[in-house]
Amino acid sequence: MQRECKKVVFLYSHREDWGIWDGVAEYASLYGRWLLYSPLSLRFEADDRETYRWLTNFKPDGIIVPNSRKNLEDILKFKIPIIVHRNLKQRIPGRPAILGDGNRIGAMAADYLIKLGFKNFACYVCENEIPMQERAESFTHCVNQAGFKTYPFLRKGVRNLISWNRQLDLLANWLKSIPKPAAIMAGDDILAVNILMACRLAGLLIPQQIAVLGINNTRIICETQIPKISSVALSYYKAGFEAAQLLDKMMDGTVAAAEQTVLIEPTNIITRQSTDFSLIKDYEVGKAMNYIHHNSVKLLQVSDVAEQTGLSKNALQKRFKKAVGCSVSQEIRRACADKIAEMLLNSNMSISDIARSIGFSGDDHISRYFRQSVGMTPLDYRKKYGKK
Repeated sequence: MQRECKKVVFLYSHREDWGIWDGVAEYASLYGRWLLYSPLSLRFEADDRETYRWLTNFKPDGIIVPNSRKNLEDILKFKIPIIVHRNLKQRIPGRPAILGDGNRIGAMAADYLIKLGFKNFACYVCENEIPMQERAESFTHCVNQAGFKTYPFLRKGVRNLISWNRQLDLLANWLKSIPKPAAIMAGDDILAVNILMACRLAGLLIPQQIAVLGINNTRIICETQIPKISSVALSYYKAGFEAAQLLDKMMDGTVAAAEQTVLIEPTNIITRQSTDFSLIKDYEVGKAMNYIHHNSVKLLQVSDVAEQTGLSKNALQKRFKKAVGCSVSQEIRRACADKIAEMLLNSNMSISDIARSIGFSGDDHISRYFRQSVGMTPLDYRKKYGKK
């Protein structure tokens, strides 16, 4: 017996909701007999009151909605399955939710910047956005645990161009005041762009004085800036797919509308020009780091790196461990694993083709290598985080 079509509405708010929408739409096309509606498919954006009237008349069977909507309380009164994307405020108790894994995001950002050799750290987040604050708390904790200090700066609410310019001036003055060179975790890629603009205003060099790491890896933002912005990639597509799967079960009555969680997880860090390795005081070690990350698309040996620095393997190993805190081979593995992860998520190449392009002997070789670094095989990683 064929399933009855369900009417599902995806209400959106922020830029990252496009990634969630992709996952929801993919699930609907593969498994759900859904009539899927979203303002993303319109050429205009209805206001909250108009949207509520439309929902009342349309009578959807399920909704995915961000908690930043002003009329959220009214929408939650509908007696239907609803999943809330907690993109700004605290989670609503008793409701299924899409949540960012702030602890892991902040920890990954801190680990990345610490290993680049920085001693001064800062974070720049919006004061009223709970997910950003969770990332900043985790980042600060990890930096402090490593023995360093973090300088925080909160972005106030901006309502017009005048207040935006005022905030940019405040950001520029703050950047001039913190110890340098410094590495800054921005709450998202847009805030990373703000840092780039404020650095130009303050006459500060990127990445020589201020290194910037964004979050979300919004490629249309990160790759169109000068310099291009390094960023933590998040699993928005996977979260959208899993949220749609959960909503489908809720609409069928097989899962109760309890406090279930769909996590948006960090997948890897995409290194671009806004972070640099020049802050490592040991010139040869800095040169080694640059070589490793600029050649992560091939399988390097420690001897390859040593040859580029003019040091013996043993000398490089000792100096690298002292300056960076890990071995050369560990850094090679980390950089190569990040490159494999990027290719798994952002290309249609088979695992065999990825293995050959990097220099692995075959699928078994790349599978063992990647599993030791990431904790899962390339196939499992693509299934978990990639497009279905």
